[in-house]
Amino acid sequence: MAPQSRTLAFINLAHLLDHLLMLVFPTAVLGMGPAFGLDFAELLPLATGGFIAFGAGSLPAGWLADRWNRRDMLAVFFLGSGLAAILTGLVQSPWQLAGALTLLGLFAAIYHPVGTALLVDTAPRLGRAIGLNGVWGNVGVAGAALLTGTMVELAGWRAAFILPGLAAIAAGLAFLLLVPRQPAAGR
Repeated sequence: MAPQSRTLAFINLAHLLDHLLMLVFPTAVLGMGPAFGLDFAELLPLATGGFIAFGAGSLPAGWLADRWNRRDMLAVFFLGSGLAAILTGLVQSPWQLAGALTLLGLFAAIYHPVGTALLVDTAPRLGRAIGLNGVWGNVGVAGAALLTGTMVELAGWRAAFILPGLAAIAAGLAFLLLVPRQPAAGR
């Protein structure tokens, strides 16, 4: 596979993982109550910080990518969101859960400003590439509830965070090995 095609494949995978990881909690929360002694209505607000960070964190992520390196920032997305998802699967208290979800939102915020800019820099047929990238993101949205529900049922709510986190880290390591470093982006 050519380096350009490899880069585009990882950008698309990142979009899928971005939406999937952000939507694990809304399904997993249905099975988390006994672990924390709280009901659904008490647990759901703990995700607020993560969703705020997901939106607000895109501003510094885009700024940093413009001044540092988009490829390396996408690697930070893969590795950071993977580690944050694993951390979320290991929490022991509601406050730890809120903090881990906020950290997950912060790392997930990297994808859109960085992945989209990298896509524009890389794709030879931009309209097609953006359309395909949107499909991958929507697969993450559509698959999150099904995948999470299945994992919660078969292995518990912790696995629903840990397994996708491990997948994100594996993707990040492969990305670092297979996608060449690019010069710093212009302003």
